[in-house]
Formats: sequence, structure tokens, C-alpha cells
Amino acid sequence: MFVLAALSPGLVYHRVIAQFLARDNRSTVVELVEMATAGAVTSVVASVVVLGLGEFIPPLVSLDELAWNRSGDWPRPWSVVASALLVLFVSFGLAVLAGWMWVRRAGRLPTRIKQGSAWAGVLGAKRDGKPAFLAVELDDGRLIEGVFRSVSVAEDPARDALVLRPPILSSGPGDSPRTAVNEDFVFIPRSIIKAVHGSYRLTKRQDKDT
Repeated sequence: MFVLAALSPGLVYHRVIAQFLARDNRSTVVELVEMATAGAVTSVVASVVVLGLGEFIPPLVSLDELAWNRSGDWPRPWSVVASALLVLFVSFGLAVLAGWMWVRRAGRLPTRIKQGSAWAGVLGAKRDGKPAFLAVELDDGRLIEGVFRSVSVAEDPARDALVLRPPILSSGPGDSPRTAVNEDFVFIPRSIIKAVHGSYRLTKRQDKDT
């Protein structure tokens, strides 16, 4: 139980990154190692912080109280409980901060060379907090435009989809006029996508218009 509590901040760190930074699929082992490492580091740092505070705040456990002394006195039970809860909260806060800093750093990188598909890394990148406005060419010549919402990346393109959110525009092959699509989102199977064009300027212009 104590091991799970110590490693649980790693799950918070992982969820923060997954929420705000699109990444390629990775193996379960890599995910577990990342979560365990983040949880262990944040728990250790939080423990040191709380023990340091215990030197100045009597209700908290201090490092001197944890050390075995000749009298054999141990800290009060409620002090241990309070300190343990504070360690957990501080470690969660550190995990959120670390995840947010990693998302910010990844968003500022101009280019990235990474293993796997480039779909998630390129399409999921933001500029000034804004997602890209995409123009998606399909195999049959149609063009669908909209603001990027999400993309799934698996080994089989037939199972993947690119999702756009309003404003959504659609046009047929050739010089067909563009028409607005009055829907909240549109799924486009990756297997029928021919090319994807993106721009951040259009996203900013749409935000100003609304």
C-alpha cells in the first residue's frame, strides 16, 4: 500500500502529459517505468520537504524524530498520519508541475526526431496555446477543413482517425465551393487521407472572429 501511494504521483504526471501533449503509442513497459520513476522522484522530494518543515512545525514529523534514539520514543501517530498526507499532496503537486513543465518544453521545441509515427507529434503541437487549422485532402479528391481536435495513432492505419472540430468546411473535387458543416466534430479515417496541410494563422483569425 505504501509503495502504491509513493508511486501514485507518477500516474498524475503521466495523465498531465497525456492530456496536453499528443504522443505516439509506446509500450506498456515504457509507460510503467516512466510512471514509477516520476512517482519515486516526486515522493522522495516531497518527503524531504515535509521532514524539513517538521523542524519548524511541531505537528509534523521531523528527521530527528524518525531517527532511533536511546529512549526509543517514536513520533505521535497523528503526526505520522498528517505528515504522510502532506507528503502525498506535495508529491501530487510536484507531479503536476513536472508534467506541465515538460509539456511547455515540448511545445517550444522547433523540431523533434522521434521513433514511430509523426502524426501525433506534428498535429498535436500548439503555438501560443492554439491548435492548428488543418486542410485534409482525401483520396477521392474532397477537402475537409477544421481545427485539430485529436488523432489516434496505432500500427494499423485502418483503425486510426483524425478528428476536427468547428469551424468545419467541406468541398468536393475540383473547384467545388466550400460549404460549412454544422457539426460538433468530424472523424476522418487515416486510411483515406492523402495529405494534410496545417496553419496556425487561420486558427488565430477564427478566434478573433468569434
